[in-house]
Amino acid sequence: MEPRELVLTEQSNKIFTLDLINKAQTISSLVTYLLDDSLHKKMSDIIDKDGEANFSLFNDIEMIYYYAHQKKDLNEKKNRTENTKREYLRDLLLFYQQLLEQAELLEVEIRDVQEYRLLKNLTPRNMRKYQEWLKEAPLGKGGKQYSVATLSRKTVVMRGFLKFLYENQYIKVWLHQKMLSSNVRSYDRPNKEMSSVEVISLVNYFRTHPILYGLISVLATTGLRIQELCNAKVSDLAYLDGEYWLTVMGKGQKERQVLIHPNVLKAIEGFRKRRRLDFKLDPSDSSPLFTTSKGKAYGYKYLSNYLITKLNKADLDFIKMRKNPITPHSFRHGFALISADQGADLLTIKESLGHSDIKTTQIYLQRKMLRKNNAAHSWKNSEIINQI
Repeated sequence: MEPRELVLTEQSNKIFTLDLINKAQTISSLVTYLLDDSLHKKMSDIIDKDGEANFSLFNDIEMIYYYAHQKKDLNEKKNRTENTKREYLRDLLLFYQQLLEQAELLEVEIRDVQEYRLLKNLTPRNMRKYQEWLKEAPLGKGGKQYSVATLSRKTVVMRGFLKFLYENQYIKVWLHQKMLSSNVRSYDRPNKEMSSVEVISLVNYFRTHPILYGLISVLATTGLRIQELCNAKVSDLAYLDGEYWLTVMGKGQKERQVLIHPNVLKAIEGFRKRRRLDFKLDPSDSSPLFTTSKGKAYGYKYLSNYLITKLNKADLDFIKMRKNPITPHSFRHGFALISADQGADLLTIKESLGHSDIKTTQIYLQRKMLRKNNAAHSWKNSEIINQI
């Protein structure tokens, strides 16, 4: 197969061939390359050249690139973040790769694959077969099937992309409307609850390990997302109104502050001391607050996997008995539950976690509230229960 230079790479010395896309191990490097948004403006100029949107010059990979970098607001903070773009690119490139690899099974016509125009040939039948295959394929963690939540996320990304292609006349079939939904219901969600007893047990277990103790203490007492912790800088920590506060940038580029309790501040200091780093408040210091042994900022996927491994190897009874593994995100659920136990109301917890929708916060507390409101409580100390 002869390589074809992509329009979007004309300004560089790099040439992508379809062989690169066909190899799963190159997806991450391809994503990293396509994260460069410098060619988005050039593509926009080509598209608008004749006064109306014209995507006819572009191919499938370029459409994936353009969609991921699509801007909807002059304010960059309101556009997709780099992490979101990375996830979109990864999901859509994997989707494309899987269409190629499973073309025979999915009955995909690949006569135009050399020109990177496979998507133009897709039919509702292809997408139905793809969704059926994706649901059953052992592509999830541990060689298992994807979770309902993962399928739902991938479906949302694919549907949005196919809708974009149709609305811009790149494809002629309403593929997005033919796709089956993959909604996450309450019983589909794994139980991520952590009680105060469990949190304290974990913190104490790792108390003599400055790195893990520092990370766990911050996650457990702030409800931070792992990405927010990884992105935190020394300059983000400040002493305000007699307390220490860490400013973080959450989803949707929404800024919020989280309280750092005095003992947690000491845990951060212990972390940095082990890394042989100074620790003092400095609004001009843009270096990472938490670093690897090489002094670099953590990648959030690396740190997440590292913590999952260490946490679930802890020699604690509740860890061994848990149906679902502890993850960094478990501490967000734990923060919500413990805050509710301490008297915080739902709105306060929502704002502290940086949720845009209070329904998300309600999901965090749903199992606890169902237990609290269970009718069986009315039986306690009754004559009936005492006679059973």
